[in-house]
Amino acid sequence: MPRVTVDKHTERGPRRGVERLAIRFAARAGATGFLALTIAYGVMAGGHLDDPRNPFYGLPGQIAGFFGYAAQEIHISGLERQRPETVLKAIGVTPDGPLFGFNPQRAKKLLEHIDWVEHATLRRVHPNRLEIELVERVPFAVWQRDGARYVIDSTGSALSTLDAQDFGDLFMVTGEGAQAAAFDLVNHIEGHAALKSRVRAAARVGQRRWTLYLDNGLRIALAENDIAGSLVRLMDLVTRENVFERAVGMIDLRSPERTVFMPLPDSENDKTVQVSSVAE
Repeated sequence: MPRVTVDKHTERGPRRGVERLAIRFAARAGATGFLALTIAYGVMAGGHLDDPRNPFYGLPGQIAGFFGYAAQEIHISGLERQRPETVLKAIGVTPDGPLFGFNPQRAKKLLEHIDWVEHATLRRVHPNRLEIELVERVPFAVWQRDGARYVIDSTGSALSTLDAQDFGDLFMVTGEGAQAAAFDLVNHIEGHAALKSRVRAAARVGQRRWTLYLDNGLRIALAENDIAGSLVRLMDLVTRENVFERAVGMIDLRSPERTVFMPLPDSENDKTVQVSSVAE
């Protein structure tokens, strides 16, 4: 029976050569791969693959989709006045785009830093579904300041993406600090239906008190620290004296001791001031 023997010295030489060749190949392959990844990242970061005219347009998403990590299913709920594209742009996601490295918590913070977003919830359902639930801030009033108008919510936050011209039916407040105090004022007015239907705007004076403007031009100066009491006195005057229909230009309720009536400028007594005691 033939016997095969192997010279160890003879075997060791070729094996070492193969090992050296494998090491050089691995090193070159690693360097080449690293260079390719660097170039690919630069191309993606530079937006070169976002151009539909590019022959490699959508390639990252296709690769991610192949491995099951593309945004192939995106469900957005809660939008009323905003567009889905605005949401996706804010978190850097595109339909069929890659989801490698997507962080739902970071995306949540990005969305909740947008002035029209009150609350956001994001869930990534592996491998390729993204669920986004949003609560939009609700337009509450229009705030006019220095000639510009802003739609605000009940907290006074301006909703920059909304055009105030599209919300002409909202209550208007003017003056510095009016946006922060509007909710309290409107709450008080809501309790008086006859007044609510007549008030068109309110001006914040000295960041301390309000002056109301009615649909017939009548101005009503409210007390600084007693909006509720001022409105009770006003509605009592409406009931007893029908002041909304009289030739009165302004009703001054700032003093708790008396109510001051100022006539319309074109009335015969335009320089007189009528003082009516409110003590019962």
